[in-house]
Amino acid sequence: MLRALPTKEVAPADVPQQPQEHVAEMTRLMTSWRERGLFKPRPVASGIYGLAVVAAIVACIACAPHAPVLSGIGLGSCWAQCGFLQHMGGHREWGVRYSFLLQHFFEGLLKGGSASWWRNRHNKHHAKTNVLGEDGDLRTTPFFAWDPTLAKKVPDWSLKTQAFTFLPALGAYVFVFAFTIRKYAVVKKLWHELALMIAHYAMFYYALQLAGASLGSGLAFYCTGYAWQGIYLGFFFGLSHFAVERVPSTATWLESSMIGTVDWGGSSAFCGYVSGFLNIQIEHHMAPQMPMENLRQIRADCKASAEKLGLPYRELSFAGAVKLMMVGLWRTGRDELQLRSDRRKYSRTQAYMAAASAVVENLKAD
Repeated sequence: MLRALPTKEVAPADVPQQPQEHVAEMTRLMTSWRERGLFKPRPVASGIYGLAVVAAIVACIACAPHAPVLSGIGLGSCWAQCGFLQHMGGHREWGVRYSFLLQHFFEGLLKGGSASWWRNRHNKHHAKTNVLGEDGDLRTTPFFAWDPTLAKKVPDWSLKTQAFTFLPALGAYVFVFAFTIRKYAVVKKLWHELALMIAHYAMFYYALQLAGASLGSGLAFYCTGYAWQGIYLGFFFGLSHFAVERVPSTATWLESSMIGTVDWGGSSAFCGYVSGFLNIQIEHHMAPQMPMENLRQIRADCKASAEKLGLPYRELSFAGAVKLMMVGLWRTGRDELQLRSDRRKYSRTQAYMAAASAVVENLKAD
């Protein structure tokens, strides 16, 4: 996992100091969770989950000739679930032997993406959660911003509308990523992943032909699914990350997990599967390699540790998390626009005063 991260020489004096109580607490928690067997794979639960998603994809393809857009929304939801399943594989939740193999199946063959590209990006997210300039998932400018620093990089027109255009725009980002992912695979010479992408397109083309879909209905089905998975994935990721505080690069693992994430509906298995367990992000960031189905079992431990160390542990309802994300987006845009308006007024006032002063000086000279 760490091999994907960049390395650089750092002087010992520049290495951030980790509070001993944080190190001791993480050691205690990890030891306890391992003794309880919570890091052991859950093959039956994960297998049923994966088979259900594959079956749903087959059903969507069968319905594509009759209702391409509606079936495409179903396909996009399935692809989002494939994204959640490959997320599990990328964190090696299914063991060292099978995790990456299954990740390639769900991300490469079923979704047409790159497992290596995802790991490269996602490992940085976990290493520097919500750290500006280091967590690539915060690169939403120049279109959207949730904090005053990034808001400065967003133009006025986007700040005015970002609370309303955010969700529709998520449907476009996967098409942009489609190019960057393929470029990454070519540059890195990941020929096995390119082969999986080709197999993905061939499989869907053949399956749609077999289902009796025309070229138009097939394209409508596939493109609708592609856009919808972007909205689905981006929405659920955003609930747990975008609207919470930005974290300094010197933060400890505990601090970045507690401050840079938020839980919602953490006690609900239904919310867990619908969101790919992105609703339990505090626990996931505390123990990234723990099977997602086990994360609910460590909520009390994480909450107690947060209270013990004076760190926030925030759990919201689904509605509360949506409000935090969307209202946060609106407030950030409003506040930055107000600052810009005030600066322009101040600049105009300065200009008027300078002009008046110049006139006075000219009158004195006369």
